[in-house]
Amino acid sequence: MKIIRQLCGIVLWVSVLWIFPGYVAVENAAAETPVTANDVAGKKAADIGNLENITLDRVKGKERVTFIATKISSFKVEEEPGNSVLLKLENLHVPEILLRPFYDDSMINIQQVVAEQKTIKEVPWVYATVNLEKEVPYSVRQEGQNVVLDFNVATLGDTETFSMLKKVAQGKPASPAPENLKKREAAVDQEKGKNATKSEPGAVRYSGQKISLDFQDADMRAVLRLLAETGGVSIVAGPDVKGSVSIHMRDVPWDQALETILDIYGMAKKEMGNVISVMTLDKKKKDEEVRKQAEKDQIEAELTRKARETQLMSEKGKLRQISIEAKIVEASDEFVRNLGVTWGGAFNARIGNYSSQTAWGTNTSSTEGQTNPVSYSYPNGIGYSGSQAAVNLPGALAGTPTLGFVIGGANAVLEAQIAALETTSSGKIISTPKVTTMDGVKATIKQGEEIPYMTYESSGGSSYPKVSFKDALLKLEVTPTITPDGRISMLINATNDRGDYSRASELNGNVPIVKNEVDSKVVVENGTTVVIGGVSKTTDDRAMSGVPWLNKIPVLGWLFKSESIDKTRKQLLIFVTPKIIHDKDTASVANASVFNNQ
Repeated sequence: MKIIRQLCGIVLWVSVLWIFPGYVAVENAAAETPVTANDVAGKKAADIGNLENITLDRVKGKERVTFIATKISSFKVEEEPGNSVLLKLENLHVPEILLRPFYDDSMINIQQVVAEQKTIKEVPWVYATVNLEKEVPYSVRQEGQNVVLDFNVATLGDTETFSMLKKVAQGKPASPAPENLKKREAAVDQEKGKNATKSEPGAVRYSGQKISLDFQDADMRAVLRLLAETGGVSIVAGPDVKGSVSIHMRDVPWDQALETILDIYGMAKKEMGNVISVMTLDKKKKDEEVRKQAEKDQIEAELTRKARETQLMSEKGKLRQISIEAKIVEASDEFVRNLGVTWGGAFNARIGNYSSQTAWGTNTSSTEGQTNPVSYSYPNGIGYSGSQAAVNLPGALAGTPTLGFVIGGANAVLEAQIAALETTSSGKIISTPKVTTMDGVKATIKQGEEIPYMTYESSGGSSYPKVSFKDALLKLEVTPTITPDGRISMLINATNDRGDYSRASELNGNVPIVKNEVDSKVVVENGTTVVIGGVSKTTDDRAMSGVPWLNKIPVLGWLFKSESIDKTRKQLLIFVTPKIIHDKDTASVANASVFNNQ
């Protein structure tokens, strides 16, 4: 029995081992390598990457943000309020060094990019917010392991372009430069410093404010505007200055940057004070040709003027002479008319032993109180030997042609006389002074008389008459100058004074002076006559006298009145004729002048 029980036990153990072999293996494995939570976390970490960098770049018409990752990540894009775009990147970690704002002053529209670390349901996410100045169209795509976000800024315009350029000149890079790059740039700057020290004495030296430029396909006018603002100058660009500029400069004077840009893009400049004019090389070349031609013409004109001046001032080493002839013409016209009727009569009556004689009439004498100087013989029966007009009517002058008649009888006579006079006179006085002088030398010629006049001086309480004289002259003063173009410039003073003897009786025998004078400066051609002055004076006097009341009768009133009309017109003209003479002509001109004066 004991043996049977042992056999059964052996069979039982064999059966158990045959039924549960895996369990034993697992238990043995578990006993050898136990499974922990870190093993599970390591398995998840194999699916998570890292965000290595964020870069900002400008391409033609676009601004680009690139997220550089270590592995491919799924992403989502959402628009946030306030012109912001949110990019979500799954299964990515952000290093602490990238947990900061990224910005680049060269950007027109992108203000900054901020990355944050988020964990949602134990899954790491990167939330990257892009803040924009203005809302613009954008696109997102994946390039390998990187995610690229492009913003279209082509429609923002020149103002934004200029703002961008200004930021480029004043801003900083989006991310710190690597240390090896800094060392390389420092070495380059040191080499530049050595070269500048060894520059030739004649090399151009720039002293403008230093500026850094980094832009691509920027508008030329916007670049010039930026340089003008930096240098504090005015830059004017011509209409043919256009195109785009792509250039990178670091810490260079703004005036050197301007020179470099203009040289590379075929432009030129011209400085006038604080203003710089920018133009194309063709335009500058044409302007230079025009300027040189103008200078050449000016030099030729100056040489011609000097040659002409030398020719006029000297011929065979002698100065030119000028003959000047003046004509002073005085013309006068006078018209006088006197018209009237004179009456006279006489009456002889006898009453008893007494006789009565009466005479009446009008007198044509010009002097009041005088009888008619013309006498008539009356018939014997009248008893009068001539006319005895009693009333003076000062109409016609003595000696005026008359037409009269006498009607009479034994005791009475009637006398009528018609007087009419019409006088027309004209006169002309021509004075011709002539003088010859040298160029630029004043010449004077005069001719006339001295007219005496009486003055009184007091001495010791008594007055004594004194005779003084004043000149009544025809005088010509002239200073001629030959101009460079061969004409004659003259400074002229001409006077023609004369005594008015007709008024001497009004001034106690003193004769007044009638003056005519002209001062002028003229330029005339050689040998040409010019009128330098003229005066016209017209006098119109009318007088009427007659018998009161009777001279007002229509038509018949002319039998009792007389009328006098006196019209005078005087004119003064001054002519001057200058002529340049040569030495060979001097003798002939002098002889002709003497002959004409004779």
